[in-house]
Amino acid sequence: MTDDVAIIGAGVIGSSIAYHLAREGARVTLYDHVDAPAEPSASWASAGGVRSQNRDPREWALTVAASARWPRLDEELGHQTGFLPGGHLHVVEREADLPELRARIERERAAGIRVEFVEGEQLRRIAPGLAAAVIAAAYTAGDGQADPRATTYAFARAATREGATFVRRYVERIATDGKSVVGIVVDGKTCAAGTTILAAGSWSMRLAAAIGLDLPVRIRGYQMVLSMPSRAVLTPTVTAQGRQLSLKQLRSGQFLIGGGWNTQVDEQAHTCTTIRENVDGNFATARAIVPQVAATTPATAWGGLEGDADDGVPLIGPTQELNGLYLAIGFSGHGFQISPAVGEAVAQAVRSGATPEALRELSPLR
Repeated sequence: MTDDVAIIGAGVIGSSIAYHLAREGARVTLYDHVDAPAEPSASWASAGGVRSQNRDPREWALTVAASARWPRLDEELGHQTGFLPGGHLHVVEREADLPELRARIERERAAGIRVEFVEGEQLRRIAPGLAAAVIAAAYTAGDGQADPRATTYAFARAATREGATFVRRYVERIATDGKSVVGIVVDGKTCAAGTTILAAGSWSMRLAAAIGLDLPVRIRGYQMVLSMPSRAVLTPTVTAQGRQLSLKQLRSGQFLIGGGWNTQVDEQAHTCTTIRENVDGNFATARAIVPQVAATTPATAWGGLEGDADDGVPLIGPTQELNGLYLAIGFSGHGFQISPAVGEAVAQAVRSGATPEALRELSPLR
Protein backbone atom coordinates (compact mmCIF):
# COMPACT_ATOMS: atom_id res chain seq x y z
CA MET A 1 0.00 0.00 0.00
CA THR A 2 1.28 3.47 -0.88
CA ASP A 3 1.51 5.86 2.06
CA ASP A 4 0.02 9.29 1.83
CA VAL A 5 3.15 10.63 3.49
CA ALA A 6 6.61 9.29 4.32
CA ILE A 7 8.58 11.36 6.84
CA ILE A 8 12.35 11.06 7.05
CA GLY A 9 13.52 11.88 10.56
CA ALA A 10 11.82 11.28 13.91
CA GLY A 11 13.25 14.27 15.72
CA VAL A 12 10.91 16.75 17.33
CA ILE A 13 9.96 18.31 13.98
CA GLY A 14 9.38 15.08 12.06
CA SER A 15 7.51 13.50 14.97
CA SER A 16 5.29 16.56 15.38
CA ILE A 17 4.44 16.51 11.68
CA ALA A 18 3.66 12.78 11.86
CA TYR A 19 1.35 13.31 14.83
CA HIS A 20 -0.59 16.14 13.21
CA LEU A 21 -0.97 14.30 9.91
CA ALA A 22 -2.03 11.05 11.57
CA ARG A 23 -4.69 12.69 13.70
CA GLU A 24 -6.19 14.07 10.47
CA GLY A 25 -6.46 10.56 9.09
CA ALA A 26 -3.47 10.50 6.73
CA ARG A 27 -1.56 7.24 6.18
CA VAL A 28 1.83 8.20 7.56
CA THR A 29 5.08 6.32 8.04
CA LEU A 30 7.85 7.87 10.11
CA TYR A 31 11.37 6.62 9.38
CA ASP A 32 14.38 6.84 11.67
CA HIS A 33 17.09 4.46 12.77
CA VAL A 34 16.37 4.92 16.49
CA ASP A 35 13.31 4.83 18.71
CA ALA A 36 14.12 8.08 20.56
CA PRO A 37 16.50 11.01 19.99
CA ALA A 38 20.12 9.89 19.89
CA GLU A 39 23.54 11.50 19.68
CA PRO A 40 24.36 13.74 17.83
CA SER A 41 20.88 14.83 16.73
CA ALA A 42 19.61 18.29 17.60
CA SER A 43 16.59 16.82 19.43
CA TRP A 44 19.01 14.83 21.62
CA ALA A 45 21.41 17.73 22.28
CA SER A 46 18.95 20.62 22.54
CA ALA A 47 18.78 22.92 25.56
CA GLY A 48 14.99 22.66 25.49
CA GLY A 49 14.30 26.38 25.65
CA VAL A 50 10.66 27.35 25.02
CA ARG A 51 11.27 30.94 23.90
CA SER A 52 8.84 33.02 21.87
CA GLN A 53 10.64 36.37 21.93
CA ASN A 54 13.67 37.67 20.02
CA ARG A 55 12.91 35.71 16.86
CA ASP A 56 12.96 36.54 13.18
CA PRO A 57 9.63 38.16 12.17
CA ARG A 58 9.08 35.32 9.68
CA GLU A 59 8.63 32.99 12.66
CA TRP A 60 6.21 35.18 14.63
CA ALA A 61 3.01 33.45 13.56
CA LEU A 62 4.42 30.02 14.40
CA THR A 63 5.79 31.09 17.77
CA VAL A 64 2.48 32.69 18.83
CA ALA A 65 0.57 29.55 17.84
CA ALA A 66 3.06 27.27 19.60
CA SER A 67 3.09 29.37 22.76
CA ALA A 68 -0.66 28.86 23.19
CA ARG A 69 -0.26 25.07 23.02
CA TRP A 70 2.72 24.35 25.28
CA PRO A 71 0.85 24.56 28.61
CA ARG A 72 -1.58 21.82 27.54
CA LEU A 73 0.74 19.72 25.39
CA ASP A 74 1.26 16.96 27.98
CA GLU A 75 -2.47 16.39 28.19
CA GLU A 76 -2.89 16.51 24.42
CA LEU A 77 -0.11 14.04 23.65
CA GLY A 78 -0.70 11.76 26.63
CA HIS A 79 2.99 11.88 27.59
CA GLN A 80 5.20 14.16 29.66
CA THR A 81 7.20 16.87 27.86
CA GLY A 82 8.75 18.28 31.03
CA PHE A 83 7.37 21.74 30.29
CA LEU A 84 8.05 24.27 33.07
CA PRO A 85 6.41 27.70 32.51
CA GLY A 86 9.01 29.76 34.36
CA GLY A 87 9.17 32.53 31.79
CA HIS A 88 12.06 33.83 29.71
CA LEU A 89 14.27 36.88 30.21
CA HIS A 90 16.46 38.50 27.57
CA VAL A 91 18.66 40.72 29.72
CA VAL A 92 20.73 43.82 28.98
CA GLU A 93 23.66 45.28 30.87
CA ARG A 94 24.18 48.55 29.00
CA GLU A 95 22.04 51.68 28.88
CA ALA A 96 22.86 51.96 25.18
CA ASP A 97 20.92 48.74 24.48
CA LEU A 98 17.67 49.91 26.06
CA PRO A 99 16.16 51.84 23.10
CA GLU A 100 16.43 48.84 20.77
CA LEU A 101 15.13 46.51 23.46
CA ARG A 102 12.05 48.69 23.95
CA ALA A 103 11.53 48.98 20.18
CA ARG A 104 11.75 45.20 19.72
CA ILE A 105 9.24 44.65 22.50
CA GLU A 106 6.76 46.97 20.78
CA ARG A 107 7.19 45.18 17.45
CA GLU A 108 6.67 41.78 19.03
CA ARG A 109 3.67 42.90 21.09
CA ALA A 110 2.06 44.12 17.88
CA ALA A 111 2.59 40.62 16.45
CA GLY A 112 0.76 39.01 19.39
CA ILE A 113 3.75 37.95 21.48
CA ARG A 114 3.14 38.55 25.19
CA VAL A 115 6.38 40.30 26.05
CA GLU A 116 7.00 43.18 28.43
CA PHE A 117 9.82 45.47 29.55
CA VAL A 118 10.99 44.86 33.13
CA GLU A 119 13.58 46.58 35.29
CA GLY A 120 14.35 47.47 38.89
CA GLU A 121 12.44 45.68 41.63
CA GLN A 122 10.15 43.91 39.17
CA LEU A 123 13.16 42.35 37.42
CA ARG A 124 14.70 41.28 40.75
CA ARG A 125 11.44 39.65 41.87
CA ILE A 126 11.40 37.58 38.68
CA ALA A 127 15.08 36.60 38.92
CA PRO A 128 16.80 37.63 42.15
CA GLY A 129 19.89 35.68 41.17
CA LEU A 130 20.84 38.01 38.32
CA ALA A 131 24.11 39.93 38.51
CA ALA A 132 23.99 43.57 39.61
CA ALA A 133 25.21 44.56 36.13
CA VAL A 134 21.89 43.49 34.59
CA ILE A 135 19.70 46.59 34.37
CA ALA A 136 16.61 45.50 32.40
CA ALA A 137 15.11 42.72 30.32
CA ALA A 138 12.40 41.69 27.91
CA TYR A 139 10.18 39.19 29.73
CA THR A 140 7.79 36.58 28.34
CA ALA A 141 5.98 35.08 31.32
CA GLY A 142 4.45 32.19 29.36
CA ASP A 143 7.77 30.86 28.10
CA GLY A 144 9.99 28.39 29.90
CA GLN A 145 11.72 25.09 29.31
CA ALA A 146 10.92 21.48 28.45
CA ASP A 147 12.78 18.21 27.97
CA PRO A 148 13.54 17.89 24.24
CA ARG A 149 14.04 14.13 24.35
CA ALA A 150 10.82 13.56 26.27
CA THR A 151 8.94 15.94 23.98
CA THR A 152 10.18 14.19 20.86
CA TYR A 153 9.23 10.82 22.31
CA ALA A 154 5.80 12.20 23.26
CA PHE A 155 5.08 13.38 19.71
CA ALA A 156 6.26 10.09 18.21
CA ARG A 157 4.17 7.99 20.60
CA ALA A 158 1.13 10.18 20.03
CA ALA A 159 1.63 9.79 16.26
CA THR A 160 1.57 5.99 16.51
CA ARG A 161 -1.46 6.16 18.79
CA GLU A 162 -3.22 8.12 16.04
CA GLY A 163 -2.34 5.46 13.47
CA ALA A 164 1.09 6.41 12.12
CA THR A 165 3.66 3.67 11.52
CA PHE A 166 7.18 4.05 12.92
CA VAL A 167 9.85 2.17 10.94
CA ARG A 168 13.17 1.94 12.76
CA ARG A 169 15.53 1.71 9.81
CA TYR A 170 18.09 3.90 8.09
CA VAL A 171 16.75 5.65 5.02
CA GLU A 172 19.27 4.83 2.31
CA ARG A 173 18.06 7.45 -0.12
CA ILE A 174 15.09 9.35 -1.42
CA ALA A 175 13.46 7.52 -4.35
CA THR A 176 12.92 9.51 -7.54
CA ASP A 177 11.30 8.94 -10.90
CA GLY A 178 12.33 11.63 -13.31
CA LYS A 179 11.39 14.98 -11.76
CA SER A 180 9.29 13.43 -9.02
CA VAL A 181 10.01 11.97 -5.60
CA VAL A 182 8.06 8.74 -5.17
CA GLY A 183 9.06 7.66 -1.66
CA ILE A 184 12.15 6.40 0.10
CA VAL A 185 14.49 3.42 -0.10
CA VAL A 186 15.01 1.25 3.00
CA ASP A 187 16.94 -2.03 2.98
CA GLY A 188 17.12 -1.83 -0.80
CA LYS A 189 13.34 -1.62 -1.14
CA THR A 190 11.36 1.39 -2.36
CA CYS A 191 8.59 2.40 0.05
CA ALA A 192 6.15 4.45 -2.01
CA ALA A 193 4.50 7.63 -0.80
CA GLY A 194 2.46 10.40 -2.36
CA THR A 195 4.47 13.02 -0.44
CA THR A 196 7.89 12.61 1.13
CA ILE A 197 8.87 15.02 3.90
CA LEU A 198 12.55 15.55 4.57
CA ALA A 199 12.89 16.46 8.26
CA ALA A 200 16.15 14.72 9.11
CA GLY A 201 17.98 17.66 10.68
CA SER A 202 21.72 17.63 10.00
CA TRP A 203 21.38 14.44 7.92
CA SER A 204 19.05 16.21 5.46
CA MET A 205 21.72 17.83 3.32
CA ARG A 206 23.40 14.51 2.51
CA LEU A 207 20.09 12.93 1.46
CA ALA A 208 19.18 15.98 -0.60
CA ALA A 209 22.57 16.16 -2.31
CA ALA A 210 22.20 12.54 -3.43
CA ILE A 211 19.20 13.56 -5.57
CA GLY A 212 20.82 16.73 -6.90
CA LEU A 213 19.54 19.32 -4.40
CA ASP A 214 22.06 21.83 -3.06
CA LEU A 215 20.24 23.31 -0.09
CA PRO A 216 21.24 26.62 1.58
CA VAL A 217 21.79 24.79 4.86
CA ARG A 218 25.07 23.88 6.52
CA ILE A 219 25.99 21.52 9.35
CA ARG A 220 26.97 23.25 12.58
CA GLY A 221 27.93 21.72 15.91
CA TYR A 222 26.87 23.44 19.13
CA GLN A 223 27.76 22.59 22.72
CA MET A 224 25.82 22.34 25.96
CA VAL A 225 27.34 22.45 29.45
CA LEU A 226 25.65 20.91 32.48
CA SER A 227 26.82 21.93 35.96
CA MET A 228 26.81 20.14 39.27
CA PRO A 229 23.68 20.85 41.34
CA SER A 230 23.38 24.17 43.15
CA ARG A 231 20.74 25.88 45.29
CA ALA A 232 17.75 27.14 43.33
CA VAL A 233 18.18 30.78 42.28
CA LEU A 234 16.75 30.93 38.75
CA THR A 235 13.21 30.24 37.59
CA PRO A 236 13.10 31.80 34.10
CA THR A 237 15.36 30.85 31.22
CA VAL A 238 17.85 33.58 30.34
CA THR A 239 19.59 34.95 27.27
CA ALA A 240 21.71 38.11 27.22
CA GLN A 241 22.26 40.94 24.78
CA GLY A 242 25.75 40.81 23.28
CA ARG A 243 26.63 37.48 24.88
CA GLN A 244 26.58 33.90 23.61
CA LEU A 245 24.35 32.54 26.32
CA SER A 246 21.30 30.45 26.98
CA LEU A 247 20.92 29.59 30.65
CA LYS A 248 18.38 27.70 32.70
CA GLN A 249 18.28 25.92 36.05
CA LEU A 250 16.72 22.47 36.05
CA ARG A 251 14.58 20.87 38.73
CA SER A 252 17.74 19.08 39.89
CA GLY A 253 19.42 22.42 40.66
CA GLN A 254 21.86 21.95 37.80
CA PHE A 255 22.50 24.80 35.38
CA LEU A 256 22.15 23.94 31.70
CA ILE A 257 24.24 26.36 29.66
CA GLY A 258 24.47 26.95 25.92
CA GLY A 259 24.22 29.84 23.51
CA GLY A 260 25.76 28.82 20.23
CA TRP A 261 29.33 27.96 21.25
CA ASN A 262 30.91 25.78 18.57
CA THR A 263 32.13 22.22 18.73
CA GLN A 264 34.67 20.49 16.49
CA VAL A 265 32.68 18.93 13.66
CA ASP A 266 33.68 15.92 11.56
CA GLU A 267 31.18 16.06 8.69
CA GLN A 268 32.40 12.82 7.14
CA ALA A 269 31.83 10.83 10.33
CA HIS A 270 28.82 12.99 11.24
CA THR A 271 30.10 13.60 14.76
CA CYS A 272 31.20 16.50 16.91
CA THR A 273 33.31 16.96 20.02
CA THR A 274 33.40 19.77 22.56
CA ILE A 275 36.28 22.24 22.73
CA ARG A 276 37.72 22.81 26.21
CA GLU A 277 38.20 26.57 25.89
CA ASN A 278 34.63 26.94 24.64
CA VAL A 279 33.29 25.00 27.61
CA ASP A 280 35.25 27.31 29.92
CA GLY A 281 34.13 30.41 28.04
CA ASN A 282 30.48 29.34 28.05
CA PHE A 283 30.61 28.67 31.79
CA ALA A 284 32.28 32.01 32.50
CA THR A 285 29.61 33.82 30.48
CA ALA A 286 26.86 32.20 32.54
CA ARG A 287 28.69 33.12 35.74
CA ALA A 288 28.81 36.78 34.69
CA ILE A 289 25.00 36.91 34.37
CA VAL A 290 24.06 34.65 37.31
CA PRO A 291 26.87 34.73 39.91
CA GLN A 292 25.54 31.62 41.69
CA VAL A 293 26.92 29.60 38.78
CA ALA A 294 30.36 30.23 40.32
CA ALA A 295 29.35 28.10 43.32
CA THR A 296 29.29 24.99 41.16
CA THR A 297 31.41 23.41 38.44
CA PRO A 298 30.81 21.88 35.02
CA ALA A 299 29.75 18.25 35.38
CA THR A 300 29.66 17.33 31.72
CA ALA A 301 29.45 18.85 28.26
CA TRP A 302 28.24 17.56 24.93
CA GLY A 303 27.68 18.66 21.38
CA GLY A 304 24.95 18.17 18.84
CA LEU A 305 24.68 18.72 15.10
CA GLU A 306 22.21 21.20 13.67
CA GLY A 307 21.20 22.22 10.17
CA ASP A 308 21.77 25.98 9.99
CA ALA A 309 20.00 27.82 7.18
CA ASP A 310 22.08 30.52 5.50
CA ASP A 311 19.62 33.22 6.60
CA GLY A 312 18.95 31.72 10.03
CA VAL A 313 15.32 30.69 9.59
CA PRO A 314 13.93 27.28 8.56
CA LEU A 315 13.05 26.13 5.08
CA ILE A 316 9.53 24.73 5.15
CA GLY A 317 7.66 23.89 1.98
CA PRO A 318 7.81 22.07 -1.37
CA THR A 319 10.83 22.22 -3.62
CA GLN A 320 10.80 23.66 -7.11
CA GLU A 321 13.07 21.00 -8.58
CA LEU A 322 11.19 17.84 -7.58
CA ASN A 323 7.48 17.16 -7.25
CA GLY A 324 6.37 15.24 -4.20
CA LEU A 325 9.16 16.42 -1.90
CA TYR A 326 8.45 18.69 1.07
CA LEU A 327 11.19 20.19 3.25
CA ALA A 328 11.11 20.93 6.97
CA ILE A 329 14.78 21.66 7.66
CA GLY A 330 17.27 24.37 8.63
CA PHE A 331 15.85 25.18 12.06
CA SER A 332 19.17 26.76 13.03
CA GLY A 333 19.12 25.94 16.74
CA HIS A 334 15.69 27.38 17.56
CA GLY A 335 13.13 24.93 16.21
CA PHE A 336 12.11 23.37 19.51
CA GLN A 337 9.63 25.99 20.73
CA ILE A 338 7.82 26.22 17.40
CA SER A 339 7.65 22.44 16.84
CA PRO A 340 3.95 22.06 17.77
CA ALA A 341 2.95 24.82 15.35
CA VAL A 342 5.26 23.57 12.60
CA GLY A 343 3.69 20.13 12.78
CA GLU A 344 0.18 21.54 12.53
CA ALA A 345 1.01 23.95 9.69
CA VAL A 346 2.88 21.36 7.62
CA ALA A 347 0.04 18.85 8.07
CA GLN A 348 -2.40 21.50 6.85
CA ALA A 349 -0.18 22.31 3.86
CA VAL A 350 0.28 18.67 2.82
CA ARG A 351 -3.38 17.79 3.25
CA SER A 352 -4.74 20.85 1.45
CA GLY A 353 -2.03 21.49 -1.13
CA ALA A 354 -2.03 25.16 -0.11
CA THR A 355 0.53 27.05 1.96
CA PRO A 356 -0.75 28.34 5.32
CA GLU A 357 -0.07 31.98 6.04
CA ALA A 358 2.33 31.06 8.85
CA LEU A 359 4.63 29.29 6.37
CA ARG A 360 4.56 31.70 3.43
CA GLU A 361 7.80 33.52 4.27
CA LEU A 362 9.61 30.30 5.15
CA SER A 363 9.32 28.76 1.69
CA PRO A 364 12.47 27.12 0.31
CA LEU A 365 11.83 29.20 -2.81
CA ARG A 366 12.51 32.51 -1.01
